[in-house]
Amino acid sequence: PETGAVLGMASSPTYDAADFAAEIEKANANPDGESTLLNRAIQTLYAPGSTFKPCTATALLAEGIISPTRTLKTEGQFTKYIDDGYAPECWIYSTYKYTHGEINVVQAITYSCNYFFYYFGDELGIDKMAYYAKLYGLGEHTGIELPEVTGQMSTQSFKEQYTGISWFQGDTLQSAIGQSFTEFTPLQMAEYCAAIANGGTRHSASILKEVRSYDYSKTLFQRETEVLSKLDIDPEIFGYIQYGMYGVLYDAASTLKEHWLDSSIVAAAKTGTAQRGEGLVNNAMFILYAPYGDNPEIAIAIAVEKGGAGATLSPVARKIVDYYFTFQSSANTVENAYSLLK
Repeated sequence: PETGAVLGMASSPTYDAADFAAEIEKANANPDGESTLLNRAIQTLYAPGSTFKPCTATALLAEGIISPTRTLKTEGQFTKYIDDGYAPECWIYSTYKYTHGEINVVQAITYSCNYFFYYFGDELGIDKMAYYAKLYGLGEHTGIELPEVTGQMSTQSFKEQYTGISWFQGDTLQSAIGQSFTEFTPLQMAEYCAAIANGGTRHSASILKEVRSYDYSKTLFQRETEVLSKLDIDPEIFGYIQYGMYGVLYDAASTLKEHWLDSSIVAAAKTGTAQRGEGLVNNAMFILYAPYGDNPEIAIAIAVEKGGAGATLSPVARKIVDYYFTFQSSANTVENAYSLLK
């Protein structure tokens, strides 16, 4: 979050480097197949689903559409456009016929309430939504020194150019919850999560630390942290966004707290269940940063194709967090011991 340095990046299924030629032949023979040569972290696009809601919430607060304490009595179905044949439902209503009751923006993030974001996203509009997504680096180059795709934030111009069909207000509602034509890479999502964690600064992602001469006697290049964009808004806004993400893991009603209550590291996260269409299994999305608080050390994004609900990825994130902080602790111990020896 403070440098943009990529600590780990993985894509699965992968391939055996010893059999690279065979993998190329396989990919050429089936160009529409799921190629193992594709780095899904930077070359595959996914709808973010509800992991996008913190971005929408940022825009709502920064633009003064809502205050942090304003509450909305949520209903199961958003019926403003029902006369046009469009009335999207909140996931909790579709599944259980419940509502989230009267909630504020922090609770809307924690409970991932579609109705809240339909209602206020409708007032916010797609242009402002896209503006804040751009500042977060969503649909933009990450700065990584590798070939990447950028994807796009759903906008009126993109839809009309891509499909030749006019923009409908329903597109705005779906965009507010990370659907419609919105698609990003997992690395973009990690960069976005890092910016939430550090208070709005987006650093260039990088896998390059330094370049040395062939005999290691000289440092020819030393990477410096680069800021790509910054959300110049009231810093308190990020506190509310972060607290909503904290609640995803620790709220009394959270189904994920069983994975995190025994951890010595307090984290903040957001799940996403990205719909792929009628009859298709949803993609699972998950973003997290840790520790929760003033000095975040890592930001994570996980995407699993056809993984179903984003909540299922919580144990995966827990393993990453445990490994990283165990490794850091071990490395510090070794470093301290070496200093004593010297």
